[in-house]
Amino acid sequence: MKTFRVKPLIHWIGLFLPFCFFSLLFNSSFAQQVLDRIVAVVGDQIILDSELKFQIDLYVNQMGITLKNEEGKNQLKRNLLEQAINNKLLLIAAKEDTTIQVSSQEVEDAVKEQLKKVKSELTQEAFEAQLKAEGLTESELKKKYREQIKNQMMIDRLVASKLSKVSVSTKEVKDFYQTYKDSIPDQPEAVKLSHILLEIKPSAKTLDSLKKRAEKVWELAKKGEDFAQLAFLYSDDPSAKDGGDLGFFKKGDMIPKFEEVAFALKPGEISQVVQTEFGYHIIKAEEKKDGQLRAGHILILVRPSPEDSSQVEELADSLYRQLLEGKDFGDLAKKFSDDEESKKMGGELGWYPVDQMTPEFKEGVKDLEIGKISPPLKSQFGIHILKVLDRREQRKLSLEDDWDTIKDMVRRKKTNELIAKWVEKLREKTYVEIRL
Repeated sequence: MKTFRVKPLIHWIGLFLPFCFFSLLFNSSFAQQVLDRIVAVVGDQIILDSELKFQIDLYVNQMGITLKNEEGKNQLKRNLLEQAINNKLLLIAAKEDTTIQVSSQEVEDAVKEQLKKVKSELTQEAFEAQLKAEGLTESELKKKYREQIKNQMMIDRLVASKLSKVSVSTKEVKDFYQTYKDSIPDQPEAVKLSHILLEIKPSAKTLDSLKKRAEKVWELAKKGEDFAQLAFLYSDDPSAKDGGDLGFFKKGDMIPKFEEVAFALKPGEISQVVQTEFGYHIIKAEEKKDGQLRAGHILILVRPSPEDSSQVEELADSLYRQLLEGKDFGDLAKKFSDDEESKKMGGELGWYPVDQMTPEFKEGVKDLEIGKISPPLKSQFGIHILKVLDRREQRKLSLEDDWDTIKDMVRRKKTNELIAKWVEKLREKTYVEIRL
């Protein structure tokens, strides 16, 4: 009997660029870039021993395995180093391909989303304490995220462009199933859901209040009050503890609107109040050197007030009552949901494996029968009302019932084989030296 396990694409195109940001934040040796030895050279890029150790720890934790002997540890180390080299090769190819473009705004949006995800796992105090323990500011952490996210996006797009025409025949699906049917993973228990998402956002009143607060601080700064002291007293950014100091940065390190204003300042100058997606900034240029700028800033963070939260909670309760009284879920989702994609389909999200749901969703649907609606529940994205559209139990896959699923498995298998061949060709024309 042959065994089958499709290796997800992320193992080819994402493993070595640490997209597990929560783990990145807590790996101090990686974050602080301590001096260590080079374990591989790929073209003009290097792989450090600390990076490889980080990936080993991440893999062991994510897979829940224990390495019991030295031979197993060494084999895993060799395997992960090979994947790291493959990833570097893909990155080099992506950078050489002039058709692969990633905009600053795309990167910034992804950084914002990932940082939000990290912060949702911690209190603000715990997040700041961890940054301090690792010798990082939030701005420095964002810099790391920006570089990694951009690299990952470039690789994703390069691979997608090469593999967009991968096709699968009917015979390939049938042959695949006959070969691997005894080892194909079961279809997991899953729930088909719709939801109404209500984001908790700052109201116009809150935004006006925050802007006025920023303007008052700006007036104090323009009158000559100590900028560092004002940052310490009023800024919502973690850099407040350092008097707002962001250190030196170059163009591309910060979000575009912030950079545009900051680099236009002369040393000693203070900007007007600048609004970005993070809030209201007051920027002071300190020093320019070698194309870099050292600046400080005061940030009045844009965040909902308790009153804003209460209003959204009241709306969620009102919608829930209307649904219990018989109002159509799809109609209310189209009218009120802040999830722009799902609202077009009346809130429908599709199928979700139960074991992959967030704790909030899993708890919210665990006792719901088909057609029933959950009370409002909170997640990092806002307040949700869920409706169970269908359920399916864990079971073996069959050609009759799961043709599309099995076809997708074949497509992924072919994809990985093609990537392996392509990477091998890249390796033949690129200098690679392993120093393990």
